[in-house]
Amino acid sequence: MQSTEITNNADLADAFTIMLQEAASRGSPQEAAYVISGILGDLSKDYPQVKDLARNWSELASPTQAMRGAV
Repeated sequence: MQSTEITNNADLADAFTIMLQEAASRGSPQEAAYVISGILGDLSKDYPQVKDLARNWSELASPTQAMRGAV
């Protein structure tokens, strides 16, 4: 691995840690899902390897999906 790639991976790991801390501070699982979805969406702009993960969380955090889980 090149040093730039290692730095990028370390930065991404730090961003994931912060994301999880923010999500854990929310009052409900749905709010936590919104936080994760939003942060992953932002990260996917700089880290293409996160795009699929961001899309999955976006679907999970959508209000329609939340309503399906409540039924």
